Amino acid sequence: MNIVDLTQPYLYDFAGEAAFPNKFNYDFRLKAVGHSVTIGKQSFHYLSLVINLETHCGTHIDFPSSFLLAGKRPHDYSIPNFVCEALTVELSKGENGRITAEELIEKLKEIPTLRGRVLLIKTGFGRYWRTSHEKYFRDFPVIERECAEVIANFGLTALGIDCPSVDKPDFPPSFPYIIDEGAESFLQPIKDPKATNHLILLNANCLIIENLNLERVRDMEKLTVCFPPLRIEPVDKMAAKSVPVTVLPCRAFAIRD
Repeated sequence: MNIVDLTQPYLYDFAGEAAFPNKFNYDFRLKAVGHSVTIGKQSFHYLSLVINLETHCGTHIDFPSSFLLAGKRPHDYSIPNFVCEALTVELSKGENGRITAEELIEKLKEIPTLRGRVLLIKTGFGRYWRTSHEKYFRDFPVIERECAEVIANFGLTALGIDCPSVDKPDFPPSFPYIIDEGAESFLQPIKDPKATNHLILLNANCLIIENLNLERVRDMEKLTVCFPPLRIEPVDKMAAKSVPVTVLPCRAFAIRD
């Protein structure tokens, strides 16, 4: 059995602050904490860690609830949902390249079905993680709208990509701000369900895995992919409404037979 890590690392500096992705766009900080315990008559010290982390910045899963008011949330899924057969498709792209429906259909013409599987799109842009914040987050390839519609019709469990997004937002990303109350009211009713690739895919209950490291997987390679998210659940419906969990980091890896 050969296991391939598909997760991009969070990188921090000497102060425990975000180095990549950088602290100006994503909230990620570490603080070492110490504890003292007595076992028997002897005292021991041990170290732990406080992590302040925006869940959308590393390798993560976008759940339907991140854009859709009535969308499924992480706790609506069970662990088997995150263990799937997968297929890698290499569509190497340069800066600001475009992934078209035509080229994807051509690559998959011999594949009878992808229903219930994970499709991994390897653009090669994952190599800029660590090396160029501006290039990675500004110049990455984008999936064309028609291509997203084709993917949505595959019946996938998830789409994974080695880019920061399946859409092309403005650069730099907006600085995050805290929503103290009424978090659900922040999301507005969607007038056009095909306005973004996120909406097209999430409306089809296709999870989106972004910021993957696909450098070690091959074109048209069939794998078993595991991508369990951090397990965070609300204690009750009031908690779920006041602080909705919609995007979670995951540790993604592939298993080769």
